[in-house]
Amino acid sequence: MSIDEKCCCVKEPIGTIPIGRIIDKLDSLFAHNQMDEVGEVLRYWEKEARALYDSKGLLEILSEEIGYYRKVGDKDRGLAAVNEALSLLSCNVNESSVNNATIYLNCATTMKAFGKAEEALPYYDKAKEAYERLLSPGDYRLAGLYNNYATALKDLERYDEAREYFKEAIGLLQAKEGVYGEVAVSYVNLAHLEYDAAYAKGEDADDKVDECLDKAWECLNDENIAHDGNYAYICEKCAPAYGFFGYFMQKAELEKRANEIYNKG
Repeated sequence: MSIDEKCCCVKEPIGTIPIGRIIDKLDSLFAHNQMDEVGEVLRYWEKEARALYDSKGLLEILSEEIGYYRKVGDKDRGLAAVNEALSLLSCNVNESSVNNATIYLNCATTMKAFGKAEEALPYYDKAKEAYERLLSPGDYRLAGLYNNYATALKDLERYDEAREYFKEAIGLLQAKEGVYGEVAVSYVNLAHLEYDAAYAKGEDADDKVDECLDKAWECLNDENIAHDGNYAYICEKCAPAYGFFGYFMQKAELEKRANEIYNKG
């Protein structure tokens, strides 16, 4: 479905899906890495939302599907969900909300993941405008925006801009109380950026890469960080970078930690 097509929010809803319960179920499945079951739950409730003409519920399910298909690498379904979500969002031209901005960010991140970084930028910009206007300056969600926006800019070889957004994400999280594993993700992404930027100039960035990976490792090993499903996902995201840069023991350790968490219970 093209985002230019007429959206399906023209019919009056005849009921709503229990989105709160659905999200709780999805969170539980994600925490145990039960990805096949996640897909089954999402597809079931997508059909229910359509049957009820529940466009708001459908949009929430599509947003969850967008993230899910990105995680499992299903490009066709992921981009189809993006297109339909953007179509539904276009029905809410007078509504500017944090929730809609989050869906724009999710769409942009999935577009970027499937090789459409340039096309994703306008949707990152929509999310950025709303987040910076509606959220407090230290809100955790801004760090997620800046980190994801930076990865798209990196893919487009806009290294200086990307570096600043990674640093903003890191600074914002480090200024908050507690320990956030997402700091490690930003440092790992920054390591890749420094490598790519140097390579483009025919230079090396070994010292900068090592510094970033050391800081990420320090964060991942902080005794105050909760070893929960989110931590397992962060370990999975960081592990390939350590392997890429030759830190094979760290890669294996992160994979082990993720598997131990997922296999609990």
